[in-house]
Amino acid sequence: MATDNDTRGPVGYLINNNEGLTGAHGIGYDYVLGAGGLYVQSESAHLTARVPVAPCEVRGLAPVAEKVELANGPIPARLFEIGLLWFEDAPHTERFFAVGWDGRFYRLVVPEQEGTASSLEYTPPAGVVAEFHSHGSSRAFFSKTDDSDELGFRIYGVAGRLDSDRPELSLRVGVYGHFAPVEWSQIFDGPHPGLRLVGEEPEPEDIN
Repeated sequence: MATDNDTRGPVGYLINNNEGLTGAHGIGYDYVLGAGGLYVQSESAHLTARVPVAPCEVRGLAPVAEKVELANGPIPARLFEIGLLWFEDAPHTERFFAVGWDGRFYRLVVPEQEGTASSLEYTPPAGVVAEFHSHGSSRAFFSKTDDSDELGFRIYGVAGRLDSDRPELSLRVGVYGHFAPVEWSQIFDGPHPGLRLVGEEPEPEDIN
C-alpha cells in the first residue's frame, strides 16, 4: 500500500532472472519480462492477476507463470445465473450488472442504466470484482467500445444471443487496458447455466 513517503511510480518494471525478480514494483501494476515474453501483473484486495502482453522467447531469463486468483474464492454460479435471467428478460436490450464483495459475501450490483438494442449508458460502480454486460441478440464478443471502456482491474464478461435457447458468454480479465481470456472454472464455483462459453466450446456451425 502506498504511503506519504512512497516514491514508487504508478507502473513498475521487473525482469525475472534465474536468481529472481529484479527492478522496481509500481503502485498500480508491473510489467514483468521473463523467458516467455512480456507480462503485466497487479493485485488488489479482491483479485490477483498476471497475464501475457507480448509473448516471445527471451533467452537467459526465467519463466513467468500466468495467474488469475480471486482472494475471496470463486463467485457463486447461482449469482451469475440471476444476472443472466435479468439479461434474458430483455433479450433485445443491452444491460449491465456487476459483482461486488461486501466483506462477507459476493453480491449483485445493478446501477441505474439506459440501454437500447445497440448502446448502453451507466456509471461504472467502484470497487467491484467483476462486470458483465449483454449484447442482446448479437453474439458475445468484446467490441472496440468495450476495450476503451473496460480499463480497470477486474473480471469482465459479455453475454450474447439472448434470444436463443443457448446464450453465449465470453470472459476475460482486464489489467488496466491489457486483456486475457479466462475460463468459467477460474471464476465461478459451479457449472454454468446452459451457456456456450466462447473460447471454450466450438462455434455452433463447427459442430458436426
